[in-house]
Amino acid sequence: MKENKKKNENLDVETPPECEESAPKVEDLEIDRDEMTDDEYISALETRLGQAIAEANECKSVAQRLQADFDNYRKRNASIHEDSKAIGQSAVIEKMLAVLDNCDLARKYLTDEAALVGFNMMETQILNALKGFGLEEVEAEGKDFDAKFMNAVEREKNEEMNGKVIAVLQKGYTLNGKLLRPAHVKVGYVE
Repeated sequence: MKENKKKNENLDVETPPECEESAPKVEDLEIDRDEMTDDEYISALETRLGQAIAEANECKSVAQRLQADFDNYRKRNASIHEDSKAIGQSAVIEKMLAVLDNCDLARKYLTDEAALVGFNMMETQILNALKGFGLEEVEAEGKDFDAKFMNAVEREKNEEMNGKVIAVLQKGYTLNGKLLRPAHVKVGYVE
């Protein structure tokens, strides 16, 4: 019982005094057998038994509450761990998006075909690694404009592409289904 008390002290939970005691002995029941009739003695024992059962139920209730509190604590910590991990991943991936943007810009200036092939392979490898963490590009080119995933930064008069994306100026990405960065697009309109 002393070990349980020490464990409970670490949890800042008070253990009821009745839970700390061991089972009472007949001498500790405060019942004087010599001064009682058999019926009075049985009645006194039944009363004390009822008290002992109530104390045992209280101890059981305390133990169940402590177990439930600990389970909730464990679940809450697991959730916090997962959230922290996701935040860390998204921060790293956001930094890598700048690298991918620069890859798109650099591709325009490459004239050597062999260098362009190697460059494309490297970019594909980076994208595949990031896709392993749940990164997906927002498909925008030629699609209807969707304000949930796109920012219209330019408009162009175009009857055929009214309300549709004419060009993607900066790619957008989602991470595990949540928007990480919206796509910056040029949208067609009609006067």
